[in-house]
Amino acid sequence: MKKDGFREKLRYAFDNYMGKGTLALIGMLFLITAIVVIIAGILGSAGQTDTSVGNNIWMSLMHALDAGTLAGDDTSRIGFVILMSIVTICGIFVTSILIGIISTGFEEKLNSLRKGFSRVVENRHTVIIGFNDGIYTVLKEIIEANSNEKNGRILVVGTEDKEVMDEEIRNHIDDFKTTKVICRSGDPTHSAVLAMSAVENARSIVINEEDDFMIIKIILSVVAYLKEKQAFENDAHITATIHDKKYLQAALIAAEGKAEIIYFKEVIARVIANTCRQPGLSNVLTGVFSFEGDEFYFERFPELTGKKFGDVLNLFKKSTVVGICKAAAGGSAAGENAAAGSAGFGTPLLNPPMDTVIEEGDAIIHLSEDNGVSFPAASLPTVNIRDKVSNMQIPEETENNLLILGHNESLPLILRELDDFLPKGSKVVIACYSLPEEAETEWKHFENLEVMLKEADIYDRPVLEELLTPNVRNILLLSDRSDDEDADSRSLILLLQLREISNVRHADFNITSEMNSAENQRLLRVTKVNDFIVGSSITNLIMSQISENRHLKEFLTMLLVEEGSEFYMKPSLKYVRPDAEVSFYEMTEIVKNHNEIFMGYKKNENGEMKIVVNPDKAGTMRFRPEDKIIVIAEDGR
Repeated sequence: MKKDGFREKLRYAFDNYMGKGTLALIGMLFLITAIVVIIAGILGSAGQTDTSVGNNIWMSLMHALDAGTLAGDDTSRIGFVILMSIVTICGIFVTSILIGIISTGFEEKLNSLRKGFSRVVENRHTVIIGFNDGIYTVLKEIIEANSNEKNGRILVVGTEDKEVMDEEIRNHIDDFKTTKVICRSGDPTHSAVLAMSAVENARSIVINEEDDFMIIKIILSVVAYLKEKQAFENDAHITATIHDKKYLQAALIAAEGKAEIIYFKEVIARVIANTCRQPGLSNVLTGVFSFEGDEFYFERFPELTGKKFGDVLNLFKKSTVVGICKAAAGGSAAGENAAAGSAGFGTPLLNPPMDTVIEEGDAIIHLSEDNGVSFPAASLPTVNIRDKVSNMQIPEETENNLLILGHNESLPLILRELDDFLPKGSKVVIACYSLPEEAETEWKHFENLEVMLKEADIYDRPVLEELLTPNVRNILLLSDRSDDEDADSRSLILLLQLREISNVRHADFNITSEMNSAENQRLLRVTKVNDFIVGSSITNLIMSQISENRHLKEFLTMLLVEEGSEFYMKPSLKYVRPDAEVSFYEMTEIVKNHNEIFMGYKKNENGEMKIVVNPDKAGTMRFRPEDKIIVIAEDGR
């Protein structure tokens, strides 16, 4: 084996040193300059008695730094002039190289800053990992949640350049209110990127990725990093969405109890199942899942300890009390006013029995415009409901017929949820261009539903008219999620056809449409669709809520499942006489007598559907027979 010579080793060492960066190069230039100046000063002093070595070194330094100094030298000292000329030439080279190094260093640093490679120094900020179309909904919600804070901070970590992310965010969000959005670039599975993002100081981490494998990998990385930094002591938590159920358990294992995992398809299935049987309900759900308007809060009121749940409903003028959150074992002491996100919360109770006693440490779950604005009155208002209560008997729903047009991977889950909600004997017709192989086994065998499958070109007008039999009133249009833009375009075409058939037949269809993009909302108004659902937007709203308060996950889940209580829109005639003017204090009391919670109302004004949730209880109105009362109840009867 041939050994490398001294020259090669020297060159290798030099190359390694040159690769150390700007500061190392500047240091090398200073060293070279010092050596040249000192040697020149010593040589310039040889044979001279009138000047010291120190003075000559100083002169050498001046020649190295300023070429003009050479013009003032004594030309009679030829040797000294030649020596200083050499020093001056060396100084010119060194200075030129130094300027180039500094310029390059500054440029590299600016590029690094523009690309988002610098460390973040923040505390109690929200970290969003992943940059895609869904991030804008999450950003808007957290910005809205931070609107009552002076210095809200959101850090976005993505693989794109910082400049690209900054521009896209500015294009989609008009008002940042009191929140500053910071972008950083890097691979979130690397600990260096997590350290750069100050993840250990964050109040919550939202994983906004679409690939389940990447989501699980990020969860593993974040959990490992936070455990290393012992940051879970600061109540930091992770929120993520899993799209395929077979990876849900792996995500839960990776989270080690430190993350709130949302199963995307299950959430969408529940929202669709709730909405398609109650037109307008998606607006209610979107409203309460969003930080814009009213949202749910957990808050302790020590003065309510010992009172019955039913007695506190009317103590809040501008808030709607919906439940109690029991104090966790070893949690916060009673009397501590705990805002959303605080520790010490146990099991939430949605619409508990009206005689449930509020115990020490329990929190009130209420729907309010903002956190910290609700407070109970000292005494109950005077209400008189004797002559306003309706005595009309509303017939129970016996069956419900539903036509489903199209299919996607969520359909089996939707049918399962509908089977829980709908009465026995309900008929569901599923029509789509081609039925998958599992349709006969996964789509047909239910307890309450009678499912019929039809292969048909639903975009063909005669075929569509044939499917719309006289007993069809409720229609659910499912989106093909494989191609967002084309899928929404096909859905709009089908909705236009349905509108035309409705006009020709003078039929009143309740149409619920699933869409992939919220951008098409304004186009849906032309089709006169009763409800539309954007699955990703709903999920992102829920994820944003949970990122602010992890205790909301269990509670929000309760609102969407058949077990227990959930949202219903019931005829006003069940509760109040149509000729009676009632305050919302009185409506709360009337609905309470049915063991339900009054949430708001739905009515048509000039052909437009108007939905009001959490009205000021001091307000009054007269309900018409066609109006609906929005309640939280244990069943739909």
